Amino acid sequence: MGQSGTNSFTTYLREMQRWEKQKQATPVAPGTAFSILALLAGNAGLPMSLSDLQAASGMDFTDFAEAIKRLQELRYITLSGAPGSESAQLTEFGAEVAALARTA
Repeated sequence: MGQSGTNSFTTYLREMQRWEKQKQATPVAPGTAFSILALLAGNAGLPMSLSDLQAASGMDFTDFAEAIKRLQELRYITLSGAPGSESAQLTEFGAEVAALARTA
């Protein structure tokens, strides 16, 4: 168990450093990519439509689209569905990062 906690904490620190670098390079609007992770984590692991997710995030379309793209590139989320009716779902890694961010 100690090793697992160490790996999780190391992963968390690495991801926080990556987010800090991205935050410095790109200003973040009122909603954040982490807030999107939190919304998905609060959805009991179920997919959430992008339109519902955007409305819940309070982000404008451009900022939301950029955050979704970053989360997908980092493999925190997966997208499924036809264009215009896509849904987002946390990956196992995304759920772990979301849980670590909540406890920080």
